[in-house]
Amino acid sequence: MRRGQRPSAEQVVLMLRRIKVQTAQGKSIAVACKEADVSEQSYVTIAYARKSSTR
Repeated sequence: MRRGQRPSAEQVVLMLRRIKVQTAQGKSIAVACKEADVSEQSYVTIAYARKSSTR
């Protein structure tokens, strides 16, 4: 994601799924985030917010 642009909800879900699949295949979160063009901090923030909102 480019700096300063907000991804749509669909893009966020796809990004989270892609990173989750890659980490399940043995890649580190850092590598998966880099390939998805997302910072690790953004990933953690988005994943935590999504996890908190589904409870």
